[in-house]
Amino acid sequence: YYLLNPEEWPYDALGIALDPWQKRTINQLFTGPKRRMSVRAGHGTGKSMVAAIITHLFLMNWVPSKVIASGPSGRQTRLQLWAYLNDIWNRSIFKNDIEWQRTKMFVKGEANEENWFCAWVNSKNTKNMEGFHGPLEGKNLLWIIEEAKGVQDAAFEALNGALSHEDNYLYVSSTCGPPRGHFYKSHTTLRNIYDCEHIPSTESSRISREQIETWKLNYNGEDSPIFRARVMAEFPTASDLAFARV
Repeated sequence: YYLLNPEEWPYDALGIALDPWQKRTINQLFTGPKRRMSVRAGHGTGKSMVAAIITHLFLMNWVPSKVIASGPSGRQTRLQLWAYLNDIWNRSIFKNDIEWQRTKMFVKGEANEENWFCAWVNSKNTKNMEGFHGPLEGKNLLWIIEEAKGVQDAAFEALNGALSHEDNYLYVSSTCGPPRGHFYKSHTTLRNIYDCEHIPSTESSRISREQIETWKLNYNGEDSPIFRARVMAEFPTASDLAFARV
């Protein structure tokens, strides 16, 4: 049932009621023909929470399976995702079936640590992105790329070889950066291979109007490139140099 209706699993297994865009994202990723989802979203919209939810969903329904998560080289990105994964683990009716570690989680059982797990790899060294394949002759593999605007094109090129089998999926999410790189292309020239979601902070039920106004002040007004990028989830039209000076 959940392979056909994956958007229902978070409420049944975790007690989490998803926003409409989160349901669409999960359903399209796992039942759509492209099997690649790119989400550009503003602050506080829940894009990283979706990454944590689909990790648990995948591990519990694709048997056995591997989830490989990555992002920019900064330690903060990994810690943020791992905090969400820990929260979901604590909510899950399958908590006792999963062994939790600081940089890895796996389904309990003999040999599962090597064949049925989620782990983080650093994208800075592209060799870290190579060599991962699903546990069933390449099947049942999910890649998650957090803060994708900061991940180099070479890293995406390295993982492409691991996305050629049945039941291989890619979830990419980020706030927006300068109009270049693979994340930008996933919403422009590569839309033929990606399903996309665009979620401004202003359209999220999780964010108050007061917070939006605070961001306007902090980011020098709603017309500033940084406000458009981080709150409205729009790629700035200003030059990269001007964006960097904001």
